Amino acid sequence: MAAAAAAQTPSRLPATPPINFTQFKLANGLRVVLSVDHALPVVTESMIFDVGARDEHAGQSGFAHLFEHLMFEGSKNAPKGVFDHVVEGHGGNDNASTHTDYTFYYENVPANVLPAIMWLDADRMASLNVTAANMKNQIAVVEEEKRFRVDNAPYGSLMYVDLGQAAFSNWQNAHPVIGSFQDLNAATLDEVQEFFRQYYAPSNCVLTIVGDIDPVKTKAMVEHYFGWIPNRGAITPVDTKEPPPAAKTVTVHDPQAKLPAVAMAWQGPARGTPDFYAITMLSQLLFDGDSSRLYQSLVKDNKVAIEVDGGLGFPDADYTDYRAPGLFSGVVFQKPGATADIIEKLVYQQIEEVEANGVTPAEMERLKTKFSSEWLQSQQTTQDRATLLALATLFDGNPGAANTELPRFLAVTPEQMQQAARTYLTHARGTVVLDVPGPAAAAPPATPSAKGAQ
Repeated sequence: MAAAAAAQTPSRLPATPPINFTQFKLANGLRVVLSVDHALPVVTESMIFDVGARDEHAGQSGFAHLFEHLMFEGSKNAPKGVFDHVVEGHGGNDNASTHTDYTFYYENVPANVLPAIMWLDADRMASLNVTAANMKNQIAVVEEEKRFRVDNAPYGSLMYVDLGQAAFSNWQNAHPVIGSFQDLNAATLDEVQEFFRQYYAPSNCVLTIVGDIDPVKTKAMVEHYFGWIPNRGAITPVDTKEPPPAAKTVTVHDPQAKLPAVAMAWQGPARGTPDFYAITMLSQLLFDGDSSRLYQSLVKDNKVAIEVDGGLGFPDADYTDYRAPGLFSGVVFQKPGATADIIEKLVYQQIEEVEANGVTPAEMERLKTKFSSEWLQSQQTTQDRATLLALATLFDGNPGAANTELPRFLAVTPEQMQQAARTYLTHARGTVVLDVPGPAAAAPPATPSAKGAQ
């Protein structure tokens, strides 16, 4: 009995030192998080805006992603090209990404360049140059990205369009981050400018600065560069509620695919609940790496798949930036000769094995050790820590969650994982999307009516 208890307690977990930080809020609502790291003379500045595809209104799909591009098109005092010239001219780098629930921008630069970066970020937050020409140009860029990453990529539509549309009923949750050609081409300049006015206000942003900084001087600089920017009105909220999920199977045709694939999804729990932590650990058990149960069953033992991937938030997110309504989902790429039925059966077999017999002490120790190690690795750079602090502020309401969440994951028990599987990963709640290689069959020609034949 004592040996079993000892086996359930991870005994060799790597130390995970806390991320130091201070936080404050400006009068205009901008939330600011600072973290000092003098190891190298570098700094990361990030802005995370609380707007993603889920916040778009019907007829405006793709607007959040469009602004990821427009934010580099110049602002009132920094014309197009100045931003990248300053960052790259000092040996730094910058980028951005759009997600279901947020849009993220960052710059990594030498510490002495921070004042210039603050000025640039403040200028584009205050007065982005949203013109008809810039809008038209960047819509064309977004559409080309959609063709490359989604329309003309094997399984691109399955992963980033079809799965969400099948698993969700509410358009707010179901439509893809990349948007649609129809909505983007119908966009007016007034609509795009209004989107910026609402969502790119200081009170809808978290500014995070991590690196070789003096926190007192940096706070003063933040107040100087960002404090004058006014807010621009209230955000029009959207309704993201979902009806109770029901079982469904959908078939899609994929002209780019060579082999069929099966995607499966279940709506997941609310962030921060006990089920959230339990199902996150369950996703590690089922999907994480070659030792995962689904990889061992489908790829190694039964040899019906060439690859398996998935988890909480997959494919658009993971547990770190998951927000409900969200998906616990996965995709299996079939081997020739395998069938969708046998793959679905084997997936549920592994889920039902957890429901019936739980998780062994050895598995729990391995899961928690690996999880702790990956958590530590996610904090290695100033950019990593800026991301963690920003996400914790946005999704958990407190940057300190970046330091306190790990123990909650490690406290998950096998019984909690069993219960999460029984509650969420059921046939009655599951969506299955079958990806069939090749184009859909052409519709047969209409048969002339008797009247037409006369």
